[in-house]
Amino acid sequence: MKKTLRVLVPLAGLFALMPLASHAASGQSNVSCSYSHTLGDDAILMFGMPNHAMLHDFFGNTSTDAYSTYDTLQAKPETTCDNKADSTAYWAPTMKLPSGEVVKPSYQKTYYQANSVEKYPLTPFPKGLQLLAGDHVGTAPNQHVSFLCANGNGYTNTADQVCGLRSGGDAVQFNIGINFPNCWDGVHLKPEKGVANATYDSNNVCPAAFPVKIPKVNMNIAYVLPQITSLDTSKIQLSLDPEMVGDQRIEKWGSIYTAHGDFVNGWPEQSAKYMTDLCMNLAFDCSNTIPYSYEPALEDTVISSTNSSTNYGSSTLLTASDNWKNGGHASNPESLVLFKFKIPALPEAIPASEEGLFVYRLRVFGGNAASSATGKLNVYSTTTDWDGKTVNWDNHPATDYQSAGTISMNNNRQYRDAIVDTAVRQALAEGKTEVAFYLGGDQNGGTYTFDSTETNHPPLLIVKGYKAATEN
Repeated sequence: MKKTLRVLVPLAGLFALMPLASHAASGQSNVSCSYSHTLGDDAILMFGMPNHAMLHDFFGNTSTDAYSTYDTLQAKPETTCDNKADSTAYWAPTMKLPSGEVVKPSYQKTYYQANSVEKYPLTPFPKGLQLLAGDHVGTAPNQHVSFLCANGNGYTNTADQVCGLRSGGDAVQFNIGINFPNCWDGVHLKPEKGVANATYDSNNVCPAAFPVKIPKVNMNIAYVLPQITSLDTSKIQLSLDPEMVGDQRIEKWGSIYTAHGDFVNGWPEQSAKYMTDLCMNLAFDCSNTIPYSYEPALEDTVISSTNSSTNYGSSTLLTASDNWKNGGHASNPESLVLFKFKIPALPEAIPASEEGLFVYRLRVFGGNAASSATGKLNVYSTTTDWDGKTVNWDNHPATDYQSAGTISMNNNRQYRDAIVDTAVRQALAEGKTEVAFYLGGDQNGGTYTFDSTETNHPPLLIVKGYKAATEN
């Protein structure tokens, strides 16, 4: 039976709010991926040799095998991950319990993290970067591999615990955490046997031979085991490379200290760039909001009925204010934020079953500038035949004030999304390559401010795909 992981699910329908990135001590994002399949394949160290590697459990891209590359992952991007932009291939050796039962993992959650980004900013993952972590012939604790009993006291590098039932009393849960290198040599996408293409930083500094700092990949694999009531972690075994007799496999097994992980980057280029440049390098916790694709505003400005002939095209702070009481918005001072975007690309190779998961969203960075109260702004469609350097209230493009999406705003300055999928898809159906929106329409006289394209937090039109991962 599958159980849904406890992760946030976007609200369904046309109108929805998702509070997004908030400032954090260090930038990060995350992705949760269900178990996909098991094969005796390893596309990094045994490329093109199917069924010759140790048994591996795969997560993320469902097509991963001995022939996988960035191009094959993108050509067949179906993924078990909740963020449907992530077609990365993640894998780790298969586990055998002390009883001899071979078990499958339930899911894995990977955190992409960084520290000291102000001094040591990150570079996006290059296409097809491959990383290894851990030691598949290890015999002792490894500082980059850790173990967790869900009823215990946190992660440890030593296998000296006996796991009991987790808090719900329904199963034993055992996790393996694998931390990948975060300093790349800048040249080799693939490690070779005995020759690394990446290593770990020291006090946030990358060594000279591996100068390119990339996001830390921290993969946490969860094994949920309802069939047992306790687990001696020192007696767990993990798959090793088999002895091959012709095409026949004789399985080999090693201790828990042979735990390791493999990573083949399958993030689209724009997703990888967003993760670093618009999330982690700004010290944001972006959770699972990394988009598949995005476009910053081509132009943005404000139109104000109070100063009807003034153009605000050079402003870096965009202000929306309105009041629909006492005669309605037409009888009160009104300021609207005006955006124009190139329409970002939808995925081309996704399976038909996942097409509807990808949704267009307007993403803005701002908050309520007048009070701590929560108000609601509307997104209105308009035409694109205006110039941000000359448009003002007297010559602004028309809108019918029919809402194409909504955003709830408190006084926290953060990224926020409004779903505008219907409006954008209508524009695409009409053969358009650009769309424009107003943001405003608060009914209670609030004032809200947003960062413009000239800042580190530009308004964006994004495509995001999401579906909650499952616990197998």
